[in-house]
Amino acid sequence: MKKTFLKLIILFVILLAIVLGFFLAPRFVPIVGEILFTNEDADVISVDPEEELKPVESEYERQESEQRHPSWPSEEDEDIDIPEDDEIEYPSLVPEAQVYYENDDIVAHIVIPGTAIDYLIAHTDNNSFYLYHDLRGNRTSAGTVFLDYLNSPDFSDPNSIIYGHNMRNGTKFHDLRMYRSRDFFEENNSMIVTTKYDVLYYDIFTVFITHINFNYIQIEFEDDEFLEMADKMKMISYHQTEIEVGEDDRILVLSTCWGPVGTNYRLVIVGRLRQEEKQLY
Repeated sequence: MKKTFLKLIILFVILLAIVLGFFLAPRFVPIVGEILFTNEDADVISVDPEEELKPVESEYERQESEQRHPSWPSEEDEDIDIPEDDEIEYPSLVPEAQVYYENDDIVAHIVIPGTAIDYLIAHTDNNSFYLYHDLRGNRTSAGTVFLDYLNSPDFSDPNSIIYGHNMRNGTKFHDLRMYRSRDFFEENNSMIVTTKYDVLYYDIFTVFITHINFNYIQIEFEDDEFLEMADKMKMISYHQTEIEVGEDDRILVLSTCWGPVGTNYRLVIVGRLRQEEKQLY
């Protein structure tokens, strides 16, 4: 009798464990997954991208967004030399640079005080050419800093996106990683973009790492989509600021790859336009 009772108790405990496991596993698996997620460069991921970030609304939009996203340099290109023009002083004014490089694709120049980011910006009809070509059209793994092909070259869109590689030698957008530090963020929170006709000053208000399923490169908006995107950017930021984005504001996104070859994660910093001045030659 006692043996039968003991067997029943053991069977009940086993059944209880199975039932609890069935109901509780979905809660704990994502948490464990986030804890185990590692990145060779990251200290922390702001959120679990697969669970928290707003996905692109449709399959067509998702594919279009992924195609627009530049990808990490392939392993076979990693040893290609950086072009000499990255090591010497070049014209920062757009008209002079267009003549110097014989390239009308040059539309702007960006400087982020406190970093090594000081580059001309190209703009063409796709997001692939300048991924692996310099301003003279030579193939290079460093590529060129460039504006999204869907953006207007005068930075008049609500959301302008600039891409640059996260080069291991410290060039291009490598220094964006320093913005994970609160101290660095507070001391170096401005970006300056010079176009052919204007000088644009931006205040950085968010820094985050995200999977590309968050459509932060959206350019055309309906209803409150722009404000919702800006709120999401602030919500997942490493740092919180008092800068608010209104429906009539314009923002500038700087995006670079994050992680190993082929990653779909991006390190992003975003600034709100504070001041616009006419360019005087």
